Amino acid sequence: MKKEIDRFARLFRGLNRAYGAVDLIGKDANGKQKGRYKFVHEPRTSATYASHLSGKTSIGVVPINEDNVCVWGALDIDQYPLDHSAILKKLQKLDLPLVVCRSKSGGAHVYLFLKEFVDAGKLQLKLKEVAAELGFGGCEVFPKQIQLVLDRGDNGNFLNLPYFDHENGLRYAIKDDGSAASLEEFLDYAEAASVTEEQFDNLLSKESPEVDQKLKDGPPCLQALFRQGFPEGTRNNGLFNLGVYLRKAYPDDWEKKILEYNQQIMDPPLDLNEVNIVANQVKKKDYQYKCADQPICNFCNKDLCRSRKHGVGGGANTPSVANLRKYDSEPPLWFLDVNGSPVELDTEGLQKQPRFQMFCMEQINFMPRTMSKQAWETLINMLLGAMLDTEGAVITTSDDTSLRGQFYDLLEEFSTHMQSAMDREEILLRRPWTNEEEGRTYFRLKDFEAFLKRSKFFEYKSNKIAQRLREIDGAAEQFRIKGRTVRCWSVPAFAKIEDGFETRFNDDEDIPF
Repeated sequence: MKKEIDRFARLFRGLNRAYGAVDLIGKDANGKQKGRYKFVHEPRTSATYASHLSGKTSIGVVPINEDNVCVWGALDIDQYPLDHSAILKKLQKLDLPLVVCRSKSGGAHVYLFLKEFVDAGKLQLKLKEVAAELGFGGCEVFPKQIQLVLDRGDNGNFLNLPYFDHENGLRYAIKDDGSAASLEEFLDYAEAASVTEEQFDNLLSKESPEVDQKLKDGPPCLQALFRQGFPEGTRNNGLFNLGVYLRKAYPDDWEKKILEYNQQIMDPPLDLNEVNIVANQVKKKDYQYKCADQPICNFCNKDLCRSRKHGVGGGANTPSVANLRKYDSEPPLWFLDVNGSPVELDTEGLQKQPRFQMFCMEQINFMPRTMSKQAWETLINMLLGAMLDTEGAVITTSDDTSLRGQFYDLLEEFSTHMQSAMDREEILLRRPWTNEEEGRTYFRLKDFEAFLKRSKFFEYKSNKIAQRLREIDGAAEQFRIKGRTVRCWSVPAFAKIEDGFETRFNDDEDIPF
């Protein structure tokens, strides 16, 4: 089994410093497998992969590594029900060497394996092209990030690996006959399907002179449908979107062109009356592609479309925002990919566009255009919703990285490392005093606040400090000291670290020095 584990680990290399772990907790109302997701901040080992394959701990891997390159990527197709065999047949028809696996929820993870590392951005673009050609445009693509902000804790997004509990599990590769492949069969299949960078570059690169002639600089969705044919029941919507393209590309004679395209592209063509109805719709001043409607929604490649002269962005490289993720520290830290580059934000940066623009200018030298308040709020809510539906997008940080953790570390340092008061009266000398019998430490709030300022901790004001002290059973106290009332706080005493080390010897041993 060791050989299989090593082969599996080699296929699924990625971010080294952390990986995802999943605790499965049943299914939701739609039958989708639910789980609790977390990052384990340590490198994977053979034992990690062995635990996954044996069914002990389900793991996920971030495809992009510390150098922003990948050796595998995947499409996460989250549709139910799903015909896995149909996807495999379409891949074979398109001569695409991708491996189809059943996901834990019954969807599909469609993997592309490489023999050598390639740039994460390059891989992401290629996989978006593949998704559009397959008719799953808009599905999740891994790697989700083309760059990570490693120094601020950005680990990206992980994808759950196949073959959890490989002997009994349901995350398996699909063979040509629709049956489940064993782990060894999958490894053979995946290794044989791995491509060189040159082979990778040539995927979907076959020229189509007819498409280039008919839909030059047009939306990739229309180009894909031109090659594959517009499905029955979608011809009216399809012709409308073709009309939008023609009005952009041929503003002077687009009405003549729409008649030609109906005859040449639609099978069977719409009758003249239906064509006229569609043309009258296109004439409207605010004509736009119906990106959310069939048939083009399934073949969408937004990033590529934005770059096209006659696409949704008019060739202006309209910015794209995606993959919101939250580090649930105090305060929360957010990362959002803008044009593929991660931008670090605070909560106000998501609420207010000017602050968002400032973060983009400072970090990626780009200022997004301002949109209406309603459009902005809609966008942010959409991103938040997608984040909650994405495995591992909300990361719980350890206490030592949060403001709360930093605060309590400083409180412990103040209570144990400062020169301690010998008795209660010495509290007036700005020293903490620990009552050993009670097991509590007393100090004036203003003295602790001064210590926090000296330690460059300015995040908490007095009311917040008091709140944090109460969380650990802190209490406001007052004493009469030297004839005056002194207001203090008390907290449970921290364990003291004794100086030096105690060395024990058995009575019958000689002391070596």
